[in-house]
Amino acid sequence: MADTARQVLGILGSRAACLVMSVLTSAVIARSLQPEGRGIYYMAVTVATTATMLGHLSGEQAQSALWTDAGRRDALAGNCVPLGLALGTLSGLAGVTVVAVIGPETLHLPGLYLVIVACLSVPLGIASNYAGNVALLRGRVQVANWSMLTAAVVQCAAVVALVAVERFSVVAALAVWIAAGSVPLVVFSAAGAIAGRRRDVELARTTVATGARYHLGPASVFLLMNADIYLLGAFAGAREVGIYSLAVGLAGYSRMLADVVSQVMLKRQFNSSDTESADITVRITRYAVLLGLAAALVLTLAAPVLVLAVYGAAYTDAVPLVILLAPGVMALGASRLPSTYLLRLRRAKLVVVPSVTALSVNIALNLMLIPVWGAAGCAVASSLAYVLLGALQTRLFTRVTGIRARSLLPAAADLLVLLAAVRRCVPGKRAVASVPPG
Repeated sequence: MADTARQVLGILGSRAACLVMSVLTSAVIARSLQPEGRGIYYMAVTVATTATMLGHLSGEQAQSALWTDAGRRDALAGNCVPLGLALGTLSGLAGVTVVAVIGPETLHLPGLYLVIVACLSVPLGIASNYAGNVALLRGRVQVANWSMLTAAVVQCAAVVALVAVERFSVVAALAVWIAAGSVPLVVFSAAGAIAGRRRDVELARTTVATGARYHLGPASVFLLMNADIYLLGAFAGAREVGIYSLAVGLAGYSRMLADVVSQVMLKRQFNSSDTESADITVRITRYAVLLGLAAALVLTLAAPVLVLAVYGAAYTDAVPLVILLAPGVMALGASRLPSTYLLRLRRAKLVVVPSVTALSVNIALNLMLIPVWGAAGCAVASSLAYVLLGALQTRLFTRVTGIRARSLLPAAADLLVLLAAVRRCVPGKRAVASVPPG
């Protein structure tokens, strides 16, 4: 447990630096654009992000599956950027076309030009995702961390500079976001993390076909996390989107600890036997639940002060939304390891069915609650859908393993072990503990 805690704390160091940059950037954008302007900006970003996530066709999963063939690795690396740029161009054009057909005014956007600008990021985004996955498959974790941190610094510095010279606008914010999104690709290339021989067209086709078989599950999860933005924008307008999206971002910070634990345990979950992996999943899920509870409690208590001090009085309506979203976000974090275990079984039904079910419920609840309660209804609908997804994933895990659901709930002993492991990782604690009493 101590080794795992040290790994978690190590990754949290780089994540914390990115988080500081992200919060500062978000605060400057929020204060400069105000809720309505931030809502317009975030809606354009959401369209581009949706095009990226739906258009990548789960290429990362395909790369990972094909990586087991050592003879294909060099070609997979050589393919990642051109394949990502090609799929991204098609997906970006599709995103612009869809918004043009439904009309940008439906999403309370002032014009199609914002979507066109935002979708310039799609090819870069998919290529960066593919390149980042290849870097991780090659064990270049440090390069991946540096790429994230460099992108965060570039975006923050550019936003602050533009605000300082009074040249900041929604279009400027989008341009900076696109530029920052290209930074990881530059870092990966400069570090040689994605170097490979000439592209292999046949392998590219195989990669796309392999990824497409997995794609419905990840696509449904992404839509589950973002469909509410579209529905809220259509029914309530840009100001509500600006406030709600801020609440979503703040609530998402409470998942960071559980997500990092899941990443640290990924190798052990996949490199062990089914029985050992299930045991690891149960044991670490109990700690993830504790971390999720602690993070949700801290966020709930800090939200009133944090929102007012960092983002300003114009965003005070985000505070109750954070509280409403907290249970759902905590459920997603707690179910992360059981859902990963289901993925190792390579049975698409176990991955796709919970995601599609939760997405359908989310859309139905949002359609019913947003016209009545606005952003609050959106938060309630999303939180309930997240809890449902976590419950379905956990239920499937217990069914395929025969493990009782009660085993996933932490006990007092788990809290003591977690606290002891964290204390051992804090500098100076071991020395203090070694001094005999009296």
